[in-house]
Amino acid sequence: MQTHGGVSRCFAELYTRLPENISARIGVIETNNVYLQQLGFNTSGYLYGQFAGKGNFLGKKALYKLYYSFYYHHYIRWDRWPHHNREYSIRLLKEQKFDVFHPTFFDDYFLDYLGGKPFVLTVHDMIPELFPQYYDRNDPQIVRKKILMPKAAHIIAVSEKTKEDIVRLTDIPEERISVVYHGASMRPYVASPDSLFDFPYILYVGDRNLYKNFRLFCADARAVLLRHKDVQVVCTGKPFTEQEKAFLAALGLGGRFVHKFVETNQMMFDLYHGALAFVYPSEYEGFGIPILEAYKADCPVMLNRASCFPEIAGEAALYFSAGKVGSMSFAEQFEQLYAWSDSEREAFLQRQRMRLKLFSWQESAKKLATIYEKVAEKQQK
Repeated sequence: MQTHGGVSRCFAELYTRLPENISARIGVIETNNVYLQQLGFNTSGYLYGQFAGKGNFLGKKALYKLYYSFYYHHYIRWDRWPHHNREYSIRLLKEQKFDVFHPTFFDDYFLDYLGGKPFVLTVHDMIPELFPQYYDRNDPQIVRKKILMPKAAHIIAVSEKTKEDIVRLTDIPEERISVVYHGASMRPYVASPDSLFDFPYILYVGDRNLYKNFRLFCADARAVLLRHKDVQVVCTGKPFTEQEKAFLAALGLGGRFVHKFVETNQMMFDLYHGALAFVYPSEYEGFGIPILEAYKADCPVMLNRASCFPEIAGEAALYFSAGKVGSMSFAEQFEQLYAWSDSEREAFLQRQRMRLKLFSWQESAKKLATIYEKVAEKQQK
């Protein structure tokens, strides 16, 4: 489903750090996911999802089979199913050579093949359930969560806030849920010698729709940008839509928001490192990996005081209230940051470095392994 993103990155990071007494296997034979490619997973072949356009159409399956068979000389595999990763996963399930199954999302295809074996389910957030104004009640994620969560031997939440939401919104008892935080790589970051921009900027990372509060942030940032004529806002993610451009122009901020394609991890961390601040105005997140990324790159973090942000960042962030004017507004908090002396900035960054040490993929993988062991032991009794 993902070429990159928080969910697939989380599983790849945990998979590579499981202790030696845990033997794990990912049911994938062909992938364009960057994290799996880095782990050496097979990238050969032409993925069905990209064949003749990303959509589905009548006859696409037959054309794909024809193409694949002729191109790779797999004539004896004429019946090759386009969703071959799923078929491979099903084959592994049927072999029954496992103690615990851990699906990476909410597709329920595997239920018919478990053979009585337990499965563990990770819930990264309850956003579709919490924001019905943005999601249809028949959204596949909502529907399949309702199917899978009661059947799971154990549920993993990525923050205490997410666990709290699961308990509040479902009938899942608290004792069936464990929190396993995301982590950060302990590999040191070394900044590139050249800056990406020749102007000071505030950094906004990721999607800009729905509950992300991007437009509210634009309005909040207006006073800052009008006061500091040289400061701009750099945004990653998808290019600005025509509607976004019109909205920014209406605020008098046309040209003050710059889009940047991120091509490598080094570039992403360099973006953080060169920013005056990283701002996260979102109304809700399950965890917020960009907070840890900004910490690692020594970038001051500014967070909307909402959701799990205080849980993750503690005192190692400047908090504001999105949409608020005056005390605790984004503009007021940014001006405080902007006026810091070198020593004040260094003291703040040191708090962030100390906070970062609390989040380790290695420790998270150990906790995940313990959950696997307990579920397997319970199944054997």
